[in-house]
Amino acid sequence: MLKTLDSGLNEIKKAVKSLSLEKKIEVLTMLEKELFAARFKSLLKEFRESARKYSITIEEITGEVESVRQRRYENRN
Repeated sequence: MLKTLDSGLNEIKKAVKSLSLEKKIEVLTMLEKELFAARFKSLLKEFRESARKYSITIEEITGEVESVRQRRYENRN
């Protein structure tokens, strides 16, 4: 079964290689649309894992924002 899948994939790759540039772009666009949800979910999962690993409080965020605002304000004058 796996060998059949591999040979099918190789046939698809050969077929894509033989396409014109316009048709390759069409295939790429189709794949991007089909894979967008899966890629987005994967990215979201990474963000959530990172947020759990490096938690930050609203107070820390506010302090950093205020610090950056102060520096930008001072640099304008």
